[in-house]
Amino acid sequence: MTLRGRTIYGKGVIAGKAVVMRTPISFLGDVDGRRGTVKAGYEEKSIGGRVLILPFSRGSTVGPYIMYQLVKYGNAPLAILSVKADTLVLIGAVMAGIPLVTDLPDSVLGVSDGEEVVVDLDGGEVRLGGQDR
Repeated sequence: MTLRGRTIYGKGVIAGKAVVMRTPISFLGDVDGRRGTVKAGYEEKSIGGRVLILPFSRGSTVGPYIMYQLVKYGNAPLAILSVKADTLVLIGAVMAGIPLVTDLPDSVLGVSDGEEVVVDLDGGEVRLGGQDR
């Protein structure tokens, strides 16, 4: 399945395994920038080297600095895909150099953790599962 969104930052094509957050996250409260993990209920998910998918973020103006910390410690996601990107995620992605695609349909949240995702940043397209469904 191919989904269309809008690339805010980044160029080229990125492929990787998905980490999906079905509820909004706070980069300040839910993400550990040193360890590259995000809280998901009572467990943690590693986001380093993965494609992070979320509906949108919530929270603090410190969020962009946490995104920068992810890069500094080598634990940044390959890209962030969102249904709706707020100003803080936009700033954080550009500041940290993390590719960002937003304005994706809600169906992107139906991706499974570990599913292969191909992100065409030049075209604003996201291909799921390596094939059309």
